[in-house]
Amino acid sequence: MKKTLTKKYIKGQDYYYLAFRRGGKLISEYLGSITSIKYKKYLFSLTLNGGSFGVEKARRKNFASGVPVCYVEDGFLVYEYRNGVKEILNSKRKVLKVVVSHGG
Repeated sequence: MKKTLTKKYIKGQDYYYLAFRRGGKLISEYLGSITSIKYKKYLFSLTLNGGSFGVEKARRKNFASGVPVCYVEDGFLVYEYRNGVKEILNSKRKVLKVVVSHGG
């Protein structure tokens, strides 16, 4: 089943939902804000499907939507933001390291 990540801006906050069709009806599943555990678990689940779509394609789509790209590198979960900052997380989703890009 194809699901689309959508973002709603409500009272100055971004909230994320998964939109999909079930039995002809449009269903919207609430994931929460960018800091919610449910949203982070969803992003992590995308990394388990390695190869389903490329990181470059994800960068283009996510950055255009204001959403970070999430992938696994060397066994660590990585959140990459449009500004080049990468957060490296362990298996308990604790930030181990923040890498700032100095390139132009």
